[in-house]
Amino acid sequence: MEELLNFSVYSLDTDRFNNDWSAVAAYTRNHQAAGLELLIDYDPLPDIPPGLVRAVHLPFWVTWLDVWRGEPDAARRYFPDVDPAGLRYACGGGAAGQMVETLRGLLANAASLKPAYAVFHVSHVEPSHALSRQYPYTDLEVVEATADLLNHVAATFPGGEPPVRLFLENLWYPGLTFTASPPAERLAERLSFDNWAFVLDTGHLMNTNPALVTEDQSIDYVLSVVARLSPAIKARIEGLHFHCSLSGPYQQQQLKAGLPPGFAGLPVAEQRNLARTNAFKIDEHRPFTRPGCREIIEAVQPHFLTHEFLSSTQAEYDQKLAVQRTALAS
Repeated sequence: MEELLNFSVYSLDTDRFNNDWSAVAAYTRNHQAAGLELLIDYDPLPDIPPGLVRAVHLPFWVTWLDVWRGEPDAARRYFPDVDPAGLRYACGGGAAGQMVETLRGLLANAASLKPAYAVFHVSHVEPSHALSRQYPYTDLEVVEATADLLNHVAATFPGGEPPVRLFLENLWYPGLTFTASPPAERLAERLSFDNWAFVLDTGHLMNTNPALVTEDQSIDYVLSVVARLSPAIKARIEGLHFHCSLSGPYQQQQLKAGLPPGFAGLPVAEQRNLARTNAFKIDEHRPFTRPGCREIIEAVQPHFLTHEFLSSTQAEYDQKLAVQRTALAS
């Protein structure tokens, strides 16, 4: 199993190293990691030392489903404040063909780094639904649309296969959640190419259960969900995004409060911002502290484990990494 560190091309990470990628490489070596899982954007990649990036995380389109399904003016409905050129960054584009073109470009860009895999989220949510947790679309609808999108993108490459192995990731929004096997099985059945696998994000899985309060409860929950997955789905899990989320009390409070007063009348950009703030409060990206977290690795047997944390300084990241590795070694 290879251990990776999460990093990004954004200034919140690169500024910590004065935009010196050789310093990032030295940091990675000093922390005995096999490399980075690098979150990229839509710009040309910087000059990165060969071999430093072991994996890539693609940008995430949060709200996109009806654009892909061809609903007239869906992109305008989702993003009335975004100019047509900016829709590329919001949901891949204003129509299905543009989405295919955008994702194809992202994969080609990722492949230039020769990574072992590239992560893509299988999820869709709209701002009011993210806050209410009441969804007018189902997991199956989202995974089927995602599979169709990925099939169209893969077909643009030689042999009908993406140029880098796609790791499909779970979230707590509709789509791939891993809380039940059928959506994951439907996704697997519908994909027309072979160069893919699953990555299980432990914190995202914990976020599907607001009743969780303690870390031990959360570890047990992840283990119980993994145990219920079909053997074929478990065999396809090749990666772990490894972190802990204990936002149950916040989620319970937020769900009880419901939508903020006057939410429907707010500008769409403000609605999105409230949903984004809520998501960051739910998805804590804490380090595991309990030795029981090793059981998750034993149950999944991943090829790759990414220590995935949110941090405001590199010292904070160091501290979280040390805590999690101590838990794993206990």
